[in-house]
Amino acid sequence: MKITALAAPMLEIEPLTHHAKPDGNVDAIVFTSRHAPVLVDASLHHLPCYCVGASTASAASDAGFQNVITGGGDGMALVALIREHHNTNQPELKHVFWPSAVDTGFNIADALMPHGITTDRQPVYKAATTEAWPDEVDRAIHQGQVAAVLMHSGRAGEHFAQLMDRHGLASLRDKITAIVISDRAAGLCGGGWLNIKVAATPRRSAMFAAAAEALGLPASCLNTADLDQDL
Repeated sequence: MKITALAAPMLEIEPLTHHAKPDGNVDAIVFTSRHAPVLVDASLHHLPCYCVGASTASAASDAGFQNVITGGGDGMALVALIREHHNTNQPELKHVFWPSAVDTGFNIADALMPHGITTDRQPVYKAATTEAWPDEVDRAIHQGQVAAVLMHSGRAGEHFAQLMDRHGLASLRDKITAIVISDRAAGLCGGGWLNIKVAATPRRSAMFAAAAEALGLPASCLNTADLDQDL
């Protein structure tokens, strides 16, 4: 079986700063996105930085951070890792800096607060929605050639569904399976789909595994070593 992939970018990253700093002293930096490390001031590169997963950790290393700690791939796993270090390290982690997106699906500041860790959050970029609607995507949906759509964030899935509506394609959703990154994304991408499948974990490998299942493909067709990164 031949599978053709089409790209329809829904979000465009727009930096708000290139030299983000916390207002005061912090014990560590928290990164929940691979887009943030390059936007933090170089004077903070010596601080330990806790990264949500492998992709974000790689971006932090490339940006110049020297003490990169990799989490398990999602927000709750990162909270657990920070809590563990907060409870065992001397000195404790009491105050962290979180350079974030303007809109986030998971608020790590709220998650850390009950555990005695305060967070200095500073939005450093926004993911703006794009109005672009590729002709080949429009044509493929109209011709019934799209079996699955992978939605890597709640906002991207919500915007994709809205663009389908604007282009008169809403009635064709019942031929398409939506593959989504989380339960939150499933709620945002709307109804009318043939099926909605939530990835087992917020990783590329899990997204593609769910897509393979939806398309009736064997898991062995995937090279998950290249896909197993956080999103």
